Amino acid sequence: MGLNTDLTEAQKRALKENADDLEQFRRQLDEVHERARSRLESAGLVPGLDALNCLICVVCKGWKSGPGGKCANCPHDLFSHNII
Repeated sequence: MGLNTDLTEAQKRALKENADDLEQFRRQLDEVHERARSRLESAGLVPGLDALNCLICVVCKGWKSGPGGKCANCPHDLFSHNII
């Protein structure tokens, strides 16, 4: 299928269903990140919503792509960070 190819109805439906599922996941992940940030703020570990750090450890200064999908600044993956 080339970029200029018209999509079939089945292909359009599949793409829409994928988009809907990913949007639902994004909302869920946002909620998890908000709860995690709130816990850290309540414990005095996060200076504010602009902090780019790991939600699991305090040594990370922000997400930086590393080997194996892990952060180059800490051993956690992207989903452990509050930058999504």
